[in-house]
Amino acid sequence: MDKYRQWLRNHNLKATDARMHLLEVLDSTDKLLTAEDLYFQLKKALPELSLSTVYRSLEQLSQNHLVSEVNVENRKETHFELSHTTHAHHLMCLSCGKLVHLEDCPVRDYVEKTGRRHGFNITDHRVDLYGYCSACQEQ
Repeated sequence: MDKYRQWLRNHNLKATDARMHLLEVLDSTDKLLTAEDLYFQLKKALPELSLSTVYRSLEQLSQNHLVSEVNVENRKETHFELSHTTHAHHLMCLSCGKLVHLEDCPVRDYVEKTGRRHGFNITDHRVDLYGYCSACQEQ
């Protein structure tokens, strides 16, 4: 928990139990988690926790770039993950929600060339790949 306490201090945020446990859950999972998923997992360690506290904590952590929102195609819920220090893309299982971070950018050169060709200063892009992990394919 010390590393989460330090992360929060580095962003001038109070190290509450809810925030530290939330960061711990996100740091230890390879699944896409919604606010509700996080609430049910955190409720085990923090029985007095409310869903509104989870939402407020996620909003504050997101505003301070500790947590990022991940929107999955064809799903209305917002999912959350720890923010990355480098640009990354995702490979996501549509069945179980497994999330794989792809650290290299397969379209970096294309994005730069396209921006130059059309006179755009492109500041961001997303490549999210959807499919079924090997475990779900076997089912």
